[in-house]
Amino acid sequence: MLQAIDALPDIPAAELPGVYLEVRSRVDERLKKDSLDASGLMLLRIEDAPVPGGAEERATVFATAKGIEKLRKKVEQFRTEDTPDREKDGEIVPGRPKNADLVQSVAAITEAGLRALWRSPPGKFPGADVATVWEVWLEPQMTEAFVAAAPNYGVIVGADRLEFPEDTVVVVQADRNQLAQAVRRLGGVRALAAPTITADFFDGLPVAEQAHWVNELAGRTTYTDNPDPGYVALLDTGVSRAHPLIQPALSVDDRHAANPAWGLEDVKGHGTQMGGLALFGDLTPKLHQGNPVSVVNRLESVKLLPDAGMNPHHLLGAVTRQAINAVEQVGPRRRTFTMTTTTGEDTPHDGAPTSWSTEVDQLAAGVSGEVKQQRLVLVSAGNTDNFTFGAGNYLDRCDHEDNEIESPAQAWNVVSVGAFTEKTVLPNGEPAQALAPFGDLSPASRTASWSSHWPNKPDVVLEGGNWALSAMPPPMRHGWLSLLSTHHNYPVRSFTFTFDTSAATALAAKDVTELWSDYPTLWPETVRGLYVSSARWTQQMRAHLPAQPNKGHYTPLFQRYGYGVPDMARARRSASNALTLIVEDR
Repeated sequence: MLQAIDALPDIPAAELPGVYLEVRSRVDERLKKDSLDASGLMLLRIEDAPVPGGAEERATVFATAKGIEKLRKKVEQFRTEDTPDREKDGEIVPGRPKNADLVQSVAAITEAGLRALWRSPPGKFPGADVATVWEVWLEPQMTEAFVAAAPNYGVIVGADRLEFPEDTVVVVQADRNQLAQAVRRLGGVRALAAPTITADFFDGLPVAEQAHWVNELAGRTTYTDNPDPGYVALLDTGVSRAHPLIQPALSVDDRHAANPAWGLEDVKGHGTQMGGLALFGDLTPKLHQGNPVSVVNRLESVKLLPDAGMNPHHLLGAVTRQAINAVEQVGPRRRTFTMTTTTGEDTPHDGAPTSWSTEVDQLAAGVSGEVKQQRLVLVSAGNTDNFTFGAGNYLDRCDHEDNEIESPAQAWNVVSVGAFTEKTVLPNGEPAQALAPFGDLSPASRTASWSSHWPNKPDVVLEGGNWALSAMPPPMRHGWLSLLSTHHNYPVRSFTFTFDTSAATALAAKDVTELWSDYPTLWPETVRGLYVSSARWTQQMRAHLPAQPNKGHYTPLFQRYGYGVPDMARARRSASNALTLIVEDR
């Protein structure tokens, strides 16, 4: 055992936090677990493995420099020191070598590879040394350091996290060598696994089991008791209060309609999907984890779309104004007006104002509406038609002028929201592949093809799901590549898939409203500025730039991704303890 420890690499304290060890027992013996989970040593996993002649225990241990030194000392004591003699049944029993139980149980100690940290079935371990998606289980206190430094090793870290009492789980994309370097250099990794829990799992459950999961999540969810909460005002198809996850955040009196003759119930279901996202985000990780969930936003629902038919095109601006007037009759509140409906009838507009975008601009600026006040307005960028996609590069189709951002999302004063995706995992054996790479534009997202005379749009992109491409186009939506939200027909159904720029906009509304609640005295424009300025392009987005980019090379990225993916931690930090100049003046 001493030779095995001496063969391990030195651990420069300034460079490496420690080393991962694989400890193997002698055949049919048990390792002394207490000695492998002590100061400087962390026992991460232990399992039995069949070997010729019996079985052995295999333990994965993270050891700091002090932990390695402690092991060396224990082995040296085994060689040179005995425990004191003791009396048993009137006889003197000679002492044994110190630490004999530990040393004699160990057959080998080697530096562990990624497989030693793998907790999924062995057959799911990535076989090829190409970029793939991994679950990385981290010590909670080490998460931020790992997430910040992992990109230095080529590891792309996704935005979603699972929070457990002893672990934080992030999804990353990397090849085996990149991830091995990050794990070795950064530490904090407790386990690796294959991503398995998707929206498809929960949506496919029987009705009774779906209701059970809803009750379980509701039981660990607390809703805000803030007397001055932030409201997500959804201009959509209405929101159903029947769903237990929605009801505590949506008062009976906070449902309205642009046309007083319309009913308030959500017949089509879209608004209830958006409501679930605006409160919880994607439900998949919330259901999967076991930690308490805090909902800090409340909802207001304004039916903007009739239950049958569509609003006349020439009245779209007027109906939007009526919807905002209806909800503002309740009185002043911090509202994030969220509109996930657009029109293709104004296409092509080439970025120029339309009657609808002009009215929305005036409402955001406080010029229009019964109450003359500035408003925070979010609008989805609009969705592409998957049946127009062929076998070529999907980005060429998304960037085509036929797929320009739909009105009114080109409005100057709104936050225009497009979609990107980190959902790329499909079931084993699925005869298809994810169309968009990890961290790139969602195929559903429209882009801005117009000249620089008009504002850059979209402003930001958030998760909008991915499409699956089989041998023959067109690509199709897939449950594994979708988000999960609340169904309007509860209790007949509890969950439903949701996706596209609508879902991305609802996620943005959740973020923006929470940010505004943190800083309730800021102007709507200031909140908008903090949120948008927190956005950054992902590594995959920046991969489209040449090695030596010039100004012109950045234009397609702005037209496709806006300023990138917002970072709530960065936005909050910018308003609190980062060097940020905020001036509110007229």
